[in-house]
Amino acid sequence: MRPDFNACGKEFLEHAKDRYVHYVYNGTNRAALDGGQPTLITVEGCRKLCGTGTQYYEWKDAANTITTWVLPIIGLIIQAPWESNEAWETTLAFFRYMGSPISVLSYVLWNIKVTGKAALMVDMAVKYNEYPPEGSDFSSMRDSMYILCIMNQYSIKQSLPPIESEWLLRIALFDNTLQFGGSVEARDNIVARRTELARALREGRKKGVIPVFISFFWFVFALALSIELAYDNIGGNQTAHNLAMGLLVGWLPVMVVGSTVDRNSVSADSVRERLNSLVNEVRDALLDSNTFQRYKMATNSSEEDLAWIETLRESDMFDDNFFVAFGGQGRTHFHYGVAHPILSGIETKFMAEYGRDWLRHSATAREAIMVGSRNVNGLKMFDLRMAWQVGSAAVIFCGATFGSFFISWFTPTVGLGCRTGGYLIHIVLALALLSIEVGVWFLTHDTTHTSHDLMRRVSTRLERRFTDPEKGLQHDSRTHRLIMYLHSRAFRDVVKVLVIRPLEAFNTGWLIYIIFAQTFGTYQTCACKASNWAKGKGGFIDLQYSDFYNGHSVYMYWSVGVALSCTVMTGGLWYIAHEYCTQGHMSTEHYERAMHGLKWTRWYKKHTRFVRFLPNRVLGFGKWLGFAFTRGRTRRIRRSLVWTVYEKPKPSLGEPQADRGP
Repeated sequence: MRPDFNACGKEFLEHAKDRYVHYVYNGTNRAALDGGQPTLITVEGCRKLCGTGTQYYEWKDAANTITTWVLPIIGLIIQAPWESNEAWETTLAFFRYMGSPISVLSYVLWNIKVTGKAALMVDMAVKYNEYPPEGSDFSSMRDSMYILCIMNQYSIKQSLPPIESEWLLRIALFDNTLQFGGSVEARDNIVARRTELARALREGRKKGVIPVFISFFWFVFALALSIELAYDNIGGNQTAHNLAMGLLVGWLPVMVVGSTVDRNSVSADSVRERLNSLVNEVRDALLDSNTFQRYKMATNSSEEDLAWIETLRESDMFDDNFFVAFGGQGRTHFHYGVAHPILSGIETKFMAEYGRDWLRHSATAREAIMVGSRNVNGLKMFDLRMAWQVGSAAVIFCGATFGSFFISWFTPTVGLGCRTGGYLIHIVLALALLSIEVGVWFLTHDTTHTSHDLMRRVSTRLERRFTDPEKGLQHDSRTHRLIMYLHSRAFRDVVKVLVIRPLEAFNTGWLIYIIFAQTFGTYQTCACKASNWAKGKGGFIDLQYSDFYNGHSVYMYWSVGVALSCTVMTGGLWYIAHEYCTQGHMSTEHYERAMHGLKWTRWYKKHTRFVRFLPNRVLGFGKWLGFAFTRGRTRRIRRSLVWTVYEKPKPSLGEPQADRGP
């Protein structure tokens, strides 16, 4: 029988002290509201009095939820950074975005942080009031940094040697002397190639920011409308749970708007081919004996300095594509990018100490960039500073979802039921996926596709175990095929296929189920209206009217949940807007407009220095404290470039003395 909870609730409350006294719940209720416990009915009593079916919402109520929440959510999802004409890849990306949002947000925030660092370096390359013309060293450095930011969105071939690959990219991005094809013409210089490539990349940068912001404002309007409707009916069930459903995906606008900063190109494959073409041209030029000799003379390098170039002859490693797939915007698991190892190396080498106008001595600065600070893992570097982005992503997701959990918990029936339990499952799965991915990534970042990889070790031991000393191992046997399969796979790839992707698909399906159930009233049963998920706290249903809750702190509890979700959403969106504006001068096609944008960026940063003053002082004091505590075994000053208006006193750079090769 389809229940009518309004009618049976009225019937029960009117006769709770006589006719239905045996249905009254008299057990423990640790989730009771302030001011007393309402009259509760047991689950069994609800089934006998109200029925065992489902009271689905009427179509007008479901349609209201669809127009108020479902369509704005779909509008935001449509604006997510999908791949064109790739049905299967788009499906996997959908599972990833909706099923593992903390991981995706971590990668997006990390890429934004890296591109922000590159934009800061470009800004700090010259004096505060200086805007060099197009074609200057500053303009060339701007092109190099922008190309590096685009490269950062692509994953590289895992078999590449990490240290030699980093040195190859440094030459491709920052060298000014290499000539292609044995020519001495200016058009065949590496600077001209980078200028042409940067222009093409800026022209091919995906536009369409306006539709993203329209979808975002639609979502914000739906949120404001839902809050207003919920507070008009304090304690009411459907409007409050609709609000909680919207807050459950409060991380979605941050992720989608963040993709406008970590922006993809119109054709990812075309850009990848252009990047590979530049790297391959540099490699071929370095391997040409005549070009190599001219380059050695131009850079005043010795044979020992450039001995690493011989590694570039390894065709198994460097043939085919250097960059293999687009991995930005959180689409790819374990994507770190190539930019941070390079940027952190040159930042640590001299930029952090030199400060503003570090490009004043162009030749010395470029040599310092080329040499950089050596990192033993090269492009496979894993920087624990990424924990800031992972933590920020977790705060954004958990803040939004726990706000929805809070509202649903304190919406009658108060406690842990189907809705709150469903939210909790989604949250736990997202946190579990983050823990698995970051844990596997940290443990395998320097062993993937090497002889030390777990799958390689297992395949080697199996081969030794099943190989006959006289006959060897039959190549057509199942054992041989298994060994070859294991040998060709990395441990992290196996975890991705067998663990992460199935969990992402399940969590996505679970989120869709939550939205569907709330939209059409699938939760409207005695079992789901009851608070019966927590031992000692459940087994009862609250059928009181909203008048009761107006005086029992529900307003305060809902306000806490709304404030929590809206605060983290606002903070995340403010950060995205800040980075979007301050990084815009890197990607702007027209150079004069880019310089105008840089001028406004500097003005904005100059007049908001007070916001950064205290954090910078705290971090600086922390570095000094660590230096004192370890008795000089750590750095005394920060290794990060800090934005300033004025130049520092000129440090004595001298000639960089770091090793020029691995």
